[in-house]
Amino acid sequence: PELFRLSWGAGNTHGDAWTALQAEFEARLERMARAASRAKSLQPQAVYGFFPVNRDGDDLIIYDPAPFQSGENARVEIARFNFPRQPFGEHLCISDYFASVDSAQIDVMPLQIVTVGEVATQAFDALQAADNYTEAYFFHGLAVQAAEATANYVHQTVIRPALGIGADQGKRYSWGYPACPDLSAHETVLRLLPNAAELGLTLSPAYQWIPEQSTAAIVVHHPDAKYYSVGVDRVEQIAEA
Repeated sequence: PELFRLSWGAGNTHGDAWTALQAEFEARLERMARAASRAKSLQPQAVYGFFPVNRDGDDLIIYDPAPFQSGENARVEIARFNFPRQPFGEHLCISDYFASVDSAQIDVMPLQIVTVGEVATQAFDALQAADNYTEAYFFHGLAVQAAEATANYVHQTVIRPALGIGADQGKRYSWGYPACPDLSAHETVLRLLPNAAELGLTLSPAYQWIPEQSTAAIVVHHPDAKYYSVGVDRVEQIAEA
């Protein structure tokens, strides 16, 4: 599991060592899950929306949904995302997966933001303040993976059924990662999904989510969508912000 290997440091451990470590981590996970449930220190929440869009080069134009909801179908631009194009290989760009502005078709773009709440940060800080660094480390990893599990749950059980697509069609892309590394786009996401403020979500000066254990994503429904990199390192981007 990603929790064990990525967030709890198991890495590429294998063989007998992995068997022993997995048993240890499963017991820890069961204990921590019970404790989190009692303390309500993980509170998964989400906001999402569906927006009419068109591609304009590498840009994705987002239109005001209101005219479409009233049957007017007027294309009133309210925002844009600019997605970088892969400078090598297949020269992929997320915008390419949506219908062109020159076409008669209006496409749809789901957006989602999920969080496990400020209570997770407070629980982590309390463990740190008590010098319980080991437990803080494992709790932080659990909170991060809980947020990712929440994102996957919303994608699979809300977004996909609404789009009428199968479990294997399309992809979910989060800003700050290889295909769309520009974290400043989070400002636009927050403006498009203002109800996120009701969940206590804000942005740091480096455009990272507060609370930390939160994530935003655009969902692409195109059957050819794939994961790829445009060659920008996320660690370097955050360090330079």
